[in-house]
Amino acid sequence: MKAMLKVVSANRLTDGIVVYLRPDGTWADQLNQANCFESEALAEAGLEAARNDAKKNLILDPFLVEVTANPEGLHAVSLRNAIRAKGPTVDFAPRS
Repeated sequence: MKAMLKVVSANRLTDGIVVYLRPDGTWADQLNQANCFESEALAEAGLEAARNDAKKNLILDPFLVEVTANPEGLHAVSLRNAIRAKGPTVDFAPRS
């Protein structure tokens, strides 16, 4: 059985947008730009780095997300995180 890949996710503090930790340590709003960790130890190290960004008030509540990878890109395993990756499920645009 192949080990599950993990990425670090959080919410950006300035606007609440879902973000993912990139390989360079910055944050992306697209799941496909996330750094994939192939071991639990590496994932925990990535999560610890994200916690430092939380202390700097860049992001809020970082956590690990299990993902799968295929030729189309990364996909969250859980329904909750699949929804988070695709954005809001309701339209927040003002109506005229």
